[in-house]
Amino acid sequence: MKSISNLRDYVVSMLSNMIRINSENPPGREDEIASYVAERLAELGLKAWIDRFQGRANALGSIKIGDGRKIMLISHLDTVPAGEKELWRIPPFSGIVKDGRVYGRGAADAKGCIASMLGCLKSLADEGWPINGEIIFAAVADEESENRGVRRLIAQGVKADYAVVGEPTNLNVCIAHRGSIFLRASFIGKAAHSSKPEKGVNAVYAASEYALRIEKLSKRFKIKHKLLGKPSLAVTIFRGGVKDNVIPDRCELIINRRTLPNEDLETIVNRLRDLAEKVSEKRRIKAAVKIDRYLPASETDRNEEIVKAGLRAVSKVLGKRARPRGFQALCDMTFLVHKANIPCIILGPGRLEEAHVIDEWVGIDQLVNGSRIYYELIMDLIGSR
Repeated sequence: MKSISNLRDYVVSMLSNMIRINSENPPGREDEIASYVAERLAELGLKAWIDRFQGRANALGSIKIGDGRKIMLISHLDTVPAGEKELWRIPPFSGIVKDGRVYGRGAADAKGCIASMLGCLKSLADEGWPINGEIIFAAVADEESENRGVRRLIAQGVKADYAVVGEPTNLNVCIAHRGSIFLRASFIGKAAHSSKPEKGVNAVYAASEYALRIEKLSKRFKIKHKLLGKPSLAVTIFRGGVKDNVIPDRCELIINRRTLPNEDLETIVNRLRDLAEKVSEKRRIKAAVKIDRYLPASETDRNEEIVKAGLRAVSKVLGKRARPRGFQALCDMTFLVHKANIPCIILGPGRLEEAHVIDEWVGIDQLVNGSRIYYELIMDLIGSR
């Protein structure tokens, strides 16, 4: 593998340059950074191209040497918005290097992962690609919203024997992640003048009671996953009322339920509908609960080769025994597992605690070690030496 100092300079340069390219989602502006990544892939000798669709863009590359197995490295180009930039001590699109860290929106989630993956590919290129198999690289759009990038990739028929999903796992090998259900609960009452509230049916009161029942339910979970812990449940949006002198006849809640592998969707939704029905009967109000969006949790068997290779690579580079972990957030792994049937691990530099926050950062040592781990993993699975 190339020298650590050269690798360090390369990955830091890649990350700083990518941070300077604003790819906030919304609105979704991946085209410029997709072009940048595709150019870097071509420089390394991969067949590289940009797939533009619906105003979005995926950056893709592949290299095949021999007839061995196929491994995919995948992460995402988009970031959450930086928010109020004046709150940042370090400008969010500066890519400043300071005190052993690279700062900026996307440093941890997940441009740091892309930089480490590029560092791995650079090391393999410098050694003349000592592999027997194929490496697919995919930097996809829209992971932070509707996952249109990975959906597009799967719809195009991508196949691989293994996949490594780049997310900030603090260089832990994560083999399971939570799923997410977004539900919309609507309460419909009767409007009235606020001077005569008894003439109406206040939908806000009913919705409020429902929200408090959800809070109680969220504290009573008995199920637990060995890597992910308990599921979670929360009201995240509350909308009601049209004017300050009108009894509100409609109120709407958005509920987010984070799920564990093997939980039953119908059972979860029916429980929340039963709660709404109890409130509606008590308050003589109409209620409905429907699913807005559902992305299931997924888990890879720890006996899969990609898991074993990932653990060996982390143990070798970091010098300590690695154990499988769980990833608390949702990511593109759900599509690769459930739609493309590709065994996956989630692995990358940075901590989830640094994602989506003001003054987001990633440690340079983690970036370098991330490249080394990806390199060792690939050499383990398809190396020709």
